[in-house]
Amino acid sequence: MEKFKSTLGDPLYRAKIGNAGRKLIESVFPGREYWVDVLSDDSDVVLAYSVTSCNRQFQPTFRPNMNPSSPITLNKTTFADVPVNSAADTTAFLSGATANSYIYQAIYQGNPSNYKTHAWGLNDACQWFSSKDGKGVGGRWLTWNASEEGRKFAKNKSIGPEMRKLLAISAVNTYMETAPNAVDIFTDGRGIKELYPQQLGVDRIIVRSYPGQDLVPWTSA
Repeated sequence: MEKFKSTLGDPLYRAKIGNAGRKLIESVFPGREYWVDVLSDDSDVVLAYSVTSCNRQFQPTFRPNMNPSSPITLNKTTFADVPVNSAADTTAFLSGATANSYIYQAIYQGNPSNYKTHAWGLNDACQWFSSKDGKGVGGRWLTWNASEEGRKFAKNKSIGPEMRKLLAISAVNTYMETAPNAVDIFTDGRGIKELYPQQLGVDRIIVRSYPGQDLVPWTSA
C-alpha cells in the first residue's frame, strides 16, 4: 500500500468493506481523469488493484503474465483484441437505471500468470467508447441487453453473435490484477467476486460526487 500512496498521494476515499465474508479495505485514488482502486487486507497488504481511465487520450498499457502474451491498453484494446479472451470468463450487467453497469472478462492461468487473476473490462464510472469511431457504445450495449440474445446471456452466459460484435468494438477502460493466490479460483468469475462482487474497480455511485464524474456511459451513445 505504501507504494501506491508514495506514487498517488493519499486516497480520496478509504473504507472497510466486507465481500464474500472477507474483511477488506478499499482505497480510491483520483488521477487526472482516471481512478485507481486498491483492495487490501486489515494489515494493508494489497490483494488487488485496478485502473479505470476516463479520458480517451489516457491510454496506459499493462503487460500481464498471460499465455499467450496479452498486452492491454485502456481506451484502445477491445475485448476481442486480448488473445486469451476466448478462454476468459465473461460477466455483464446492464442496469439501464441508477445501479452500476459493467462488463468484464477474467482469467487465471496458474503458474504462467504467477498465480494471479487478471481482468479487463468496462466500468461505468467512465464513458464507454468504440475503438472504431470513438463514439459511445453504452446505448448499443443497453439495446443488446434488452434483446433475446441478451436475456439468454443473463441465464447461461452464452456469447452470441451480436455480443461478439460489441466485444470487438468496445475499448476496455479498466484493468485489474490480483496478488498471487489472492482469491479462490474455483468460485464464480475466477474468484474475482471475492474482491469485486460487482464491477471491477471504483464504484460510480461512490465517486460520482467528485468533480466531473457525473456521466454514465450511455450519455454519449
